[in-house]
Amino acid sequence: MTLGLHRAQANRRSGFTLIEIIAVVAIIAMVFAVGIPRLGGSNWDALNLEAQNIAESLRFARQRAIMTGAPHRVLIDLEEGGYRIEWFVTQERAYSAVGGDEDPASSLFGGAGGIPESGEGPGIELRPPRVQERDYFPIANRKMGSFAWLDDALYFVGVEGPSGWIESGDYPIVFYVDGTTDPALLEMADADDQHITLEIELILERVRIRAGGARS
Repeated sequence: MTLGLHRAQANRRSGFTLIEIIAVVAIIAMVFAVGIPRLGGSNWDALNLEAQNIAESLRFARQRAIMTGAPHRVLIDLEEGGYRIEWFVTQERAYSAVGGDEDPASSLFGGAGGIPESGEGPGIELRPPRVQERDYFPIANRKMGSFAWLDDALYFVGVEGPSGWIESGDYPIVFYVDGTTDPALLEMADADDQHITLEIELILERVRIRAGGARS
C-alpha cells in the first residue's frame, strides 16, 4: 500500500499540471505576438527587392548599349537616392523616339532636316548642317528614363569604383557598345542598418547581390 502511494506521488511530480500547460501556451503566444510584427516590418525584403530592380536596370542598359551601338549608363544619385538609364547620343536622336503628332526634334532644330519653316515656301538652307554634339540623355517614352527613387527607409551608402570609394554626388555606371563596363561595388542599406552590395563586373552577364557592405 505504501509502495503504491509513493509511485502515484512520483507520477504526479513527473508530469505537468493544467495550469503549467496553460502558462506555457500563453508565453508562446506572447512571443509570437511580439516577434511576428517585427519580422513583418523588417526592411530587408524592400532592400533586396530594390537591389533586384537596380540589377535589372543595369542589365537592360548593357543590352541596349549593344543593340543600339550607343553607350548607356545608369546614373546613381548617391545623395538623393535615385537612379535612371541614359544613353550617349545627339539631342535629335534622343528625342526622335518621342511619340505624338509633333516631333520635339523638329521644334528644337528648326523643322525637319534643319530647314527653317516660312510662309514663302520651303526655301534653301545655304549654311552647312550643324554638327550635333553627343551627350547623355534619358531614354524617351520609357519608365527607366525617369529617376526611380528609393523608399524613405533605404539609401545608397556608396560606390567602390576604379577611383576609390565615393559617397556623394552622381556616379555613372557606363556600358560601352561591346557590353563592357568598369567594375564597381554599389552598397545600399536600410533604416535597420542592414547592408546589401551589388557586384558589377567587367562583362556583366549577371549582377551578383550579396548581403553585407562593399568593403567587408
